[in-house]
Amino acid sequence: MDKSTRGFLLVSAIFVLLFLAAINLLVFPDQHWALYTSLLLLSPLYFILGGDRHLKLYTVIAALFLLAVLAFSNYLETPNYPWILYVIPAVCAWPIVILGGRKSGAVGYSLFWSILLVLSYVALNLFFEPSFPFSIFTTFGIMWWPLSVGLAKYPRAFSIVAALWMTTFFIVANFATTDTVWWIYPVFAIWFWPLVMLLLPRHLTTFSFIGAGLLAVFFVTVNMLTSPNVIWAIYPIFAIMWWPLAVFFFVYKRRKINRPLL
Repeated sequence: MDKSTRGFLLVSAIFVLLFLAAINLLVFPDQHWALYTSLLLLSPLYFILGGDRHLKLYTVIAALFLLAVLAFSNYLETPNYPWILYVIPAVCAWPIVILGGRKSGAVGYSLFWSILLVLSYVALNLFFEPSFPFSIFTTFGIMWWPLSVGLAKYPRAFSIVAALWMTTFFIVANFATTDTVWWIYPVFAIWFWPLVMLLLPRHLTTFSFIGAGLLAVFFVTVNMLTSPNVIWAIYPIFAIMWWPLAVFFFVYKRRKINRPLL
């Protein structure tokens, strides 16, 4: 991109910002929404710095600029509650990944920074919001980085570890937020992922039997948790069992019959 185009982008962004700021001051003097429109400067800044050639520099400047805008907004709108502290780790994760380059795809680098980000939110949780464990959710999201990096070459192992991680998250989140047992519903669906990765398409019969068994356990558990005095799980289980029976007789048996004798 030539200098004239870069200059046009910069001047255009400044012109739009001044226009929106004037509207904010004249029409909505009690609000500060024009402050967020200053983020439009990040678009021409990317091209002024040369695009991908100086991506690391742009990332650092953009992250600092974003934090400055949000901190000023925090000061103007809610000075008694420093919510900007919750934003800082999330915004810093962006330049951490970009500055890491190829190292961001290494287990050690990703695990080190992920643990620091997790600990930062745990500390914020303990000091500012001890009544609600929101760090459970941030930890769950952050740790996907090292999990994905470490097991990227092993999709089957990744599906098992990821299913265990999600199961742990839903159980902990359930008991930390409410007395109603709901974790069984997402966990039941999650475990079909590793089953598919491990058994399909070569072991369709085994998959159907294990899948039917998992469905049966699910309905029995839900029956016991929601209405133990009414036995209704037997009805969907009866319907489900036709699935592995059909696969066994019409797929597995036919393959054995049609297999040529050696």
